Amino acid sequence: MTSLKTMAAVLCATALSLGTVLGGAQAQEGTGSVMGEGKELVMFTITASNVYGANQIKGATAEAEKLGYKLTVFQNNFSQPEQDQQVQQYIASGAKPAAVIFWPWVADAAINDVRLLSRLAPVIQLTQEPNEKSWPFVQAYSGANQILIGKTVGEMLIQARDAAKEAGMEFKSPEGNLLIFQHPEGEKTGTERYKGMIEATKDAPFNEIHLEYGANSPESGYEIGSQVIPKFKGEFDFLWVSNQQAANGVIRALKENGITPGKDVYIVSGDCSGSLEAVKNGETFGTGIQPAAVEGALAVRTAAKFVANGGIKGDVIQMEVEAEAPEIDPGPPAKFNFMPHAPAIGADGVANTKIWGYNADEICAS
Repeated sequence: MTSLKTMAAVLCATALSLGTVLGGAQAQEGTGSVMGEGKELVMFTITASNVYGANQIKGATAEAEKLGYKLTVFQNNFSQPEQDQQVQQYIASGAKPAAVIFWPWVADAAINDVRLLSRLAPVIQLTQEPNEKSWPFVQAYSGANQILIGKTVGEMLIQARDAAKEAGMEFKSPEGNLLIFQHPEGEKTGTERYKGMIEATKDAPFNEIHLEYGANSPESGYEIGSQVIPKFKGEFDFLWVSNQQAANGVIRALKENGITPGKDVYIVSGDCSGSLEAVKNGETFGTGIQPAAVEGALAVRTAAKFVANGGIKGDVIQMEVEAEAPEIDPGPPAKFNFMPHAPAIGADGVANTKIWGYNADEICAS
């Protein structure tokens, strides 16, 4: 038995019986086995030049090999037009994969890609949850639970506030003033995480003084931080930064403005992509451990489970945090198949976090 935690209907989805496929696609007969026996899976995702992309592809490749599938991967350099071209070329090749794993770079702009790919094989959407326009062509979602990530951020912010009080920090307001550096505006990742953070802190909210969009890398974190931090210098106690890569850039901007992270301000990042040195040395209070390799592996498992069973069952499967990867459950996937996610606070949190065989440094920085 795998240690799956099947959640109740926390999302507005209808429980679907085994053998039923979402949207307008036709139900299909399952193969009865999660083993691929040489069949092809195709995956469209971001470039391996990015830490997250590289780890995601690594995890998917290893899992496909384990299950006996041949995995073909197309990488785009953060470009929807490039991805569009890849999809068109793949379809024109006459390939007949058992399933498609698809991370749309710009969800609304990729609707036609999803529609076309769904004519080839069942589509499992990766990383970015399907929207109303894409669900008719997608069988299941596999990837990060952005609401859970946001709730984890909120819980770490509350712990940061407690730690700051214990350290004798004087807040700018009774609740503590919060400055947010969010994902690019309109990106669903950031929107869902924000909802989760608000939910987690509703009983002890922070005083949010400003939300700035666009920080998503060390470069954008530094550039945006250099513009925003001087405007709000002396007004904030806590920072929430979209991810640790961006936080590393914001930290540089803080120091240039004479602000000491971990003393003058407490920082929490949404996920850990990038160097974890700032978490280990206390400049970042805590981060979320979002294992890209596990996300890739889970996407392959979800595809294999769908092919084996010919459909989905239930609304949500939330994978638990486990040090070693559980055996694949041969049953059908759910509509939403969420990867595990864990907080890591300080050097001890980094050292003691292990998910599906990967330690925090392997997950975040390798």
